[in-house]
Amino acid sequence: MKLAGRVVAITGGGSGLGADACRLARTREARAIAVVDRNSAAAGRVAAEVGGMPVIADVSGEQQVRAAVAAVEAEFGQVDVWVHNAGIGAKTSTFTPDETWQRMWQVHVMAIVYASRSLLPRWIERSEGHLAVVASSNALTSNPVSAAYAATKHAELALAEWLHYTYASRGITTCCFCPKGMLTPLLLASAESDDYARSAVRTAVTSEEAARMLVDLIESGQFLTTTYPPVIEEYRLRSQDPDAYLAMMRGVHDELVPGVGAVPL
Repeated sequence: MKLAGRVVAITGGGSGLGADACRLARTREARAIAVVDRNSAAAGRVAAEVGGMPVIADVSGEQQVRAAVAAVEAEFGQVDVWVHNAGIGAKTSTFTPDETWQRMWQVHVMAIVYASRSLLPRWIERSEGHLAVVASSNALTSNPVSAAYAATKHAELALAEWLHYTYASRGITTCCFCPKGMLTPLLLASAESDDYARSAVRTAVTSEEAARMLVDLIESGQFLTTTYPPVIEEYRLRSQDPDAYLAMMRGVHDELVPGVGAVPL
């Protein structure tokens, strides 16, 4: 779906990839831009920069997502494109407390469910709408330092696929963006002391580059892309030869993050 003349809402829009996507939406002549973020100051800054509307919401809660959608519709009449970009990260294993697992599940997966419940009825009536899911290259492969991140990103991809084939005949399109890594201040700081982060920097792109790839994907009508094409080869290996794929991942784990998964004392 071309963004020109459209009402675009981007969650996690107050910083990083989300903020750059908001800037690019303005360049692509979106009619209106809603900067959805739980950080009111960040949402306000980006909204002021792009001439958009700040919407304060924590997307892990259904009522807040519904209120965000309602606020955008009240201001602009409708939502044409909803970009699920909000996300969180942490080193996790099966021994990580339930609260962290549940928080990732809510932000990464249920936020898409909540947005779908709120947006789909109107989109089905109009036979038009676009949901863009920002997952991760970990949705195609895995994450050796975070079991919860890997599991919830896989679930994001599965849900995006389901929405795509279920509602395509109704005129509703869905895409899934799977970036491998972005040159954020957090990643660069982590790379000073963390081998896994240091390896991630080598294949990372800027958030501006990632935003361009995301918006190009939305406008292309295609379903999936990544910032790092070799990820697709890993994805292919995972499907065609699971044992070889797991052997590769064991090597990554043992070299870069051998302590992850240890049983706590």
